[in-house]
Amino acid sequence: MNRPKAIAILLLVSVMTTVPLLLTACGEDKEEKASPTATQPTPTTPAKETKITIGVLSDLTGPASSAMTVVDMALADIVRYFNENNRTPGAKLEVLTYDEQYNPSNDIPGYQWLKEKGADVILSGLPPVPVSLKPIVDKDRMVLFSLVTMPDLENPPGWVFAMNVFGEPYKAALLKWVAENDPNFPKGRPAKIGAIGHNEPYAIAIQNGMKQYAQAHPDQYQWVDGFLIDWTTVTFGPYVEALKDCDYVFPPTTGFFIGAFMKEYRNAGGKATFFGDDATLAYLGSMVEVAGWKNLDGTIISLLNGWWNDDFELPKLGNQLLAQYHGQATLEKTRAESGISYLGSFMQQYGAVSVIAEAINRVGPENFNSQALYDTATSFKMTYGGGVEWNFTETKRTAWNAFGIYHARADIQDIIRWDPEWVPLQ
Repeated sequence: MNRPKAIAILLLVSVMTTVPLLLTACGEDKEEKASPTATQPTPTTPAKETKITIGVLSDLTGPASSAMTVVDMALADIVRYFNENNRTPGAKLEVLTYDEQYNPSNDIPGYQWLKEKGADVILSGLPPVPVSLKPIVDKDRMVLFSLVTMPDLENPPGWVFAMNVFGEPYKAALLKWVAENDPNFPKGRPAKIGAIGHNEPYAIAIQNGMKQYAQAHPDQYQWVDGFLIDWTTVTFGPYVEALKDCDYVFPPTTGFFIGAFMKEYRNAGGKATFFGDDATLAYLGSMVEVAGWKNLDGTIISLLNGWWNDDFELPKLGNQLLAQYHGQATLEKTRAESGISYLGSFMQQYGAVSVIAEAINRVGPENFNSQALYDTATSFKMTYGGGVEWNFTETKRTAWNAFGIYHARADIQDIIRWDPEWVPLQ
């Protein structure tokens, strides 16, 4: 087996200082002369900046790389923005990345490598990472910001902080909203629902949440079935057949598999309304390429982090920095091909970096350590533009408290907010 590829990416963003020229004084003579006693000022030595390193476990070459490279770009832009705007006076934020390749066997070696290279805090958007590392970071007392959650995250609450929510209440709240608000919800009978996804924590949580809600509300839903597949499955015949008569289906949430299932399902005559969420829209470009907007039309999508066209503070900043740092063409391409990979992770990682910055500013760069970060995180809260507050506490390890409802529109080939109100989590 090939040795995992460790790729270090140091994002060094220097703040340039300009020393103004000092003009020599003019003498009292009518002719302008330099004073014979004038001397050049002694240059001042810039204050030394303390380096704070964010160690990232990402996928640069594996099955989630198309989404994760964009996620990593969002983090780089946030770090650059914080550094250029002196959000952590006396400290410089840097990023060091390890290619985990979406392979859980690389989680612990990657974590150890990042620690050896000087990481002060760990961040990852890969679902296996918090599962693999929670016992280790709890023992090491190292803060890990995860863009996804995991079972037993709060049992007990430890050093993993999820910039996300638990899948079970998230999907339960979605089903409740659909039953009460979707004009196409079946009349006079419960809606038939099912799901398919890969055998990993995120898909498991989705299916558990849907199944639990359906079984608790048999007047609203009938749970047909849920399937967990391996990564070698590329056709879905038996699963399509089992779910073909459903009213709502949650497809896979990763890569090529999303669009492939949607297309095969529609070609087999399946009429169900698809569900999607933040993970799904990380692969919007692939979904459109494989399945087409026609097959995506009407998909009901729950988003914690908003969408590109939301008139809120952070989506606006995400649009601004992507255009400013990478150009308008890149902004347009990213929106079209990478879906929410950039914007959603921008919102999540902006929150994580805000906690890091707050800890640095509370104790001073020279006193920053994992304990200071932990203490800050457990009392941190923040309100994004749009009025949604997220927070951590001594026992709460998921950030968001509400989400938005959107849907896919084939006629305009875009995702549109469907409900202007935020839906509280169950």
